[in-house]
Amino acid sequence: MHRIHFTADDVARVRMAPTLGPMAETLFSLHALRGRTEEAVFGGWRRRVRGALDARSAVLSAIVPARLPSFDMAFLAGSGRDLAESAETFLASPRQAVRAELDFYAGHHGRVPTVLAGLVDAPTARREVLSTVQAYHHAAVAPHWTAMRAHLDAERARRGTILLDRGVDGLLSSLHPSIRWTPPTLHVHAGDQFDDDFTLGGRGLLLVPSFFLRAPGVMYDPGNPTDYILLYPATLDIDHAAGVWTAGTSTRALANLLGRTRAAVLTAIADGVATTGALARRLDVSSAAISQHTAVLREAGLIATRRHHSNVLHHPTQTGLALLDRHDTPRPIP
Repeated sequence: MHRIHFTADDVARVRMAPTLGPMAETLFSLHALRGRTEEAVFGGWRRRVRGALDARSAVLSAIVPARLPSFDMAFLAGSGRDLAESAETFLASPRQAVRAELDFYAGHHGRVPTVLAGLVDAPTARREVLSTVQAYHHAAVAPHWTAMRAHLDAERARRGTILLDRGVDGLLSSLHPSIRWTPPTLHVHAGDQFDDDFTLGGRGLLLVPSFFLRAPGVMYDPGNPTDYILLYPATLDIDHAAGVWTAGTSTRALANLLGRTRAAVLTAIADGVATTGALARRLDVSSAAISQHTAVLREAGLIATRRHHSNVLHHPTQTGLALLDRHDTPRPIP
């Protein structure tokens, strides 16, 4: 049980965010992938993803073992807006922060797996672990991320309405069946292995829904390590999940048609990632490879390219948007 103790100042400083970002949700999805709960919601997704895993899944099993706690890579990667930002934060994590997470892991599991042991001192070990997580993200989460993010945005908006109608008491009382609000303490049932007290001390609490986590938990705010975040499961039923998994179908079909990387390039350009360098960082490939892919997309009439000062800017054409099944109006390139 986690017990979060509030003062009047803490109640006044309750905030909400829609997500910790795609890296965090990718890591949280490993919990859902391993489990068997809510099979009607996650069953089809689990079967597809498990069928696509390769030998590198041993790294994923080390990060999220069968028994909690897991290696808190989500804390080390921070709440990035995109995968590339979180990846840079993880690679730059201070040695003492990585060591603290591994010591906590070893304290509960007896030892640190070999694939994680080098994360403190070896940059290559961090890059190898990160590469595995990124590959898993592109297979398991990326095809559905736009729909997942929309669902989490809607969850935050719904909670905001509860806050306006019923106040902080109503908000904290309605988050999840495993969360009980008895002022001035929020009781979070998070498994028998946890028995912790958190004193907010006037700093308030950030509430963040998760698509994949199906049990609530408390973590430190990566941006302000003295502050706390309460992660709670977003409302998710069979109809909601079906909409999310269906939304990724066109992306998978597009990947089959164009190739996964080229489809990802076109999708990123439609999302507003306009320069070759930004595309390379977002997709974690070389600028030379991006140039090759954009050349093919341009020849096919799916994107247009213009030079603006020292930058080369890419933009989807109406044909490219139609192929993505989007209904945006192509914006003119400056």
